[in-house]
Amino acid sequence: MAILPEFLRETPPVTRYLIFGTLLTTLAVNFGYLRELKVFFNWRLFLFKGEYWRAITTFLYIGPLGLEPILYLSFFLRFMSMLEEASPPPRTKNFMKTISIVCGSLLVLSYFFHMPFAASYFSFSMLYIWSWKHPLYRVSILGLFDVKAPYVPWVMILLRWFRSGSFPVLDLLSASIGHIYFFLYDFGTI
Repeated sequence: MAILPEFLRETPPVTRYLIFGTLLTTLAVNFGYLRELKVFFNWRLFLFKGEYWRAITTFLYIGPLGLEPILYLSFFLRFMSMLEEASPPPRTKNFMKTISIVCGSLLVLSYFFHMPFAASYFSFSMLYIWSWKHPLYRVSILGLFDVKAPYVPWVMILLRWFRSGSFPVLDLLSASIGHIYFFLYDFGTI
């Protein structure tokens, strides 16, 4: 039982709230307290019906319970914590700015592409930013081989392509959002 207090103490605040929000939203949908129709993002419902929560819940729902959401959460926790801890002072404010820019960019992207649930694309953009901020870090892919951090997003795109059979255009676009953000940040314009 000491795991939860230790988790709360060691996890940076924004990452902690994102993990809890994702867990609560996903569990609420999976156990029938919320319907998927209430958490997906739709521009018409957002703009004309005043359902503003959809701009947040689209980033918090990761799909039906199973192995993939568990792996998503563990990986998300790991690299988001590292990314938040590596943010320049004031850490929380700068990390929230990063999240806001990435989420805003993905919402704009969802206007042009069908993207009702954006959690995996948000995660992918943040993974891209993390990978360039930690270029010497090595990541084990499925326990089979190690890859340097800057190559992890590309390996993930290839794995998704092989698994789904169709080219993951939205993952590539999410990586491009991360790429643009990282290089604008690196050159001091953000």
